[in-house]
Amino acid sequence: MVRKYALPVNGTTSDHRAVTINEVELGYLTQLAGWEGFDRKADDALRAEGLSLPGDYRSSVRRGRTIVWRIAPDRALIRSNTPLGLESVIDLAVLDLSDARVCLTLEGPGARGLFNRVTAIDLADAAFPVGHFAQTAIHHVSVLIDRHDRDQFTVLIPTTFAMSLASFLADHLTAEVATKPANR
Repeated sequence: MVRKYALPVNGTTSDHRAVTINEVELGYLTQLAGWEGFDRKADDALRAEGLSLPGDYRSSVRRGRTIVWRIAPDRALIRSNTPLGLESVIDLAVLDLSDARVCLTLEGPGARGLFNRVTAIDLADAAFPVGHFAQTAIHHVSVLIDRHDRDQFTVLIPTTFAMSLASFLADHLTAEVATKPANR
């Protein structure tokens, strides 16, 4: 992939807070979709994997490095390091979206401030606590932002927009970002 910036990018926001942007291995990304009775069927399938369906559209369910996000009334998204045994689930559509998304991390005391500049959501600790996520847009592209720790966020970005959104985020940083490799 041709990149404007070599990741990781280390820089500071305009209020001089450090941020590191990096691409990390996504692992497996599986979407469960269904129709009538989705809650029960999806929860049963997830419980067989030691997980459960989140009760709302902001909280995630986590077990180790596996995360479940409820992204719509009839859809859940699961990120895992290994494939889950969901292919044989009856009455649910199981889709492998692993190649459809790229995973970036934004870490550091300036990460929340950077997101506040490029999204229309409130990322204050009270409004967006650790373990919560939001589906929003950055630069007109739909993304999922998950808060792992006070100053650590994961962003799932459509693969086709990964380079442009990583560059867009890096363009909002100063100082250490001065190293732009030539397009190869």
